[in-house]
Amino acid sequence: MADFPRASNGRYQTEGLSAKEFERLFNQIEKDKRSKRRGARRTLTPASLKNKTVEDILSLGKKKQAGTFFTVDDLKEFEGRRKDIRTTLNAGVAGITYAQLIAGSEAIDVKRANNAVDDGSGIKRAVPSSIKHNVVTVSVEASDRSEDQHHRVKVRFEEWDTLIDELGDEKSAVKVAKKLCAGRVSFDCDCGRHQYWYRYIATAGNFALAPPKEYAYPKIRNPNLKGIACKHVIHSMTRLQSASWQLRIGQAMLQAAKRVGFGDDKRRTTKHFTDEDKKAFNKNRSSQTNQAALRQEWDKYQRRQKALGKQIARDDTKLRSLSDKLLKARKMSKAQRARAEENQKKLKLEQDKNKLLQQQLTDSFKIKRQAFIDALVMTGTPPAKAEQMFLDYVKKGGG
Repeated sequence: MADFPRASNGRYQTEGLSAKEFERLFNQIEKDKRSKRRGARRTLTPASLKNKTVEDILSLGKKKQAGTFFTVDDLKEFEGRRKDIRTTLNAGVAGITYAQLIAGSEAIDVKRANNAVDDGSGIKRAVPSSIKHNVVTVSVEASDRSEDQHHRVKVRFEEWDTLIDELGDEKSAVKVAKKLCAGRVSFDCDCGRHQYWYRYIATAGNFALAPPKEYAYPKIRNPNLKGIACKHVIHSMTRLQSASWQLRIGQAMLQAAKRVGFGDDKRRTTKHFTDEDKKAFNKNRSSQTNQAALRQEWDKYQRRQKALGKQIARDDTKLRSLSDKLLKARKMSKAQRARAEENQKKLKLEQDKNKLLQQQLTDSFKIKRQAFIDALVMTGTPPAKAEQMFLDYVKKGGG
């Protein structure tokens, strides 16, 4: 790239660049790496994990330490670890929280991020370069022993669109920004550690800031899929927990909340930070990552989630029991209704029988009365007297 000179080691000169120049240069660096990546050989792709032929395995070459060829069992183990990492990192939800990121990182990466090593691999300084919608770009000064001068870390706040609804004024913006920076993020770094150790994990865990994503298993550098993030990401994320950085993030959110136009309009949402902005960012003294404390916090969160899961399971059991009882009650009600309907039919049948008997008795009484009166009239008894004589007969228990 003609616009940017290179140092004596062939690396790009990144010292003293403006925010815009920094972004342009690292876009070119990413383009260069992407082109180089297309020509990579012996990569372990998802298809290779499934098509475990002898030719596939031999084409992967030899293991880095043992010097022996990979085996079918190795590939099966890689496949199992890939599935485990997706489950462990909750790949169904985009992003990873700051506490989980630090808790899952390798101790050596945290020490390097804290500059707590004596081999020159520690880092000391980082400053935001720009912010575009919900993605902040951080310029991280490389370690003393690095061939590079700077690295670019990009962080996307996955809860930006949700939390922006909570904004009202500058006071609320500070609180929202604090919650935002501790919440779920996706990220990327241009360093080799991220590319060869952790980008695959970030892709599997659904917190890779794409492009680029990585689907080739890190069979040589990180076959056990240990760790989460490189020292540059850890250092940047730790500094994002400070008030001086969060203040500017909150201001950007507040501007976005007030802006007229599309929320992700590039012309209106890209902000390249000035030298004055960087002076304010450099007041940040929160450069030390306390991994022990964050692991405790993450463990506590997991215990709460586990307890909540058990409570939900108990509630589900109770609900199922109540549902079974309700279903049983409904079934009983149906049986009861059937029995009641049957009894009602029987009752009606008996009522009809009684009614018929009553009618038969009435008819029989009328016939007997008429026959009694007719017999007396035939003997010369007047009809009225015969009627009276029948009534007297009935009263005395006749009939």
